[in-house]
Amino acid sequence: MTTLVDLKSYRTSRRQVFFQKDELRRLMNLYSSRVMTGEWKDYAIDFGQGMATFTVFKHTFDAPLYSMVKIRRRTGGEEWLVFSGKERLKRSGSLEGA
Repeated sequence: MTTLVDLKSYRTSRRQVFFQKDELRRLMNLYSSRVMTGEWKDYAIDFGQGMATFTVFKHTFDAPLYSMVKIRRRTGGEEWLVFSGKERLKRSGSLEGA
C-alpha cells in the first residue's frame, strides 16, 4: 500500500542545527587568538539544512581558509568536520576532537 507524506510537515519536523553557547565561545576564543597573531581577519557563520558552519578568512574578500562544520547524524548525535577549501582535514564526534 502507498503511504502519502506531506513534504511541508516532513521538512519542518527536521530540527535545525545550531552552535551551543559553549561551542560558539570556544570557536570565538580560537578565532580571537588567531586574529591577535595576524593569521585570520574575518569569519562567517552560516546555517544550512542539517548543518551549522563557522568559516574563517585571511582577508575579507579571500576564499575561506578553514570551515568548521557541525552536522546532525542520521542515527542521532552530532559530528564535527574541519575543511580547508574542499579538502576534509578532520572528522570528530566533538568540537574538542576536531
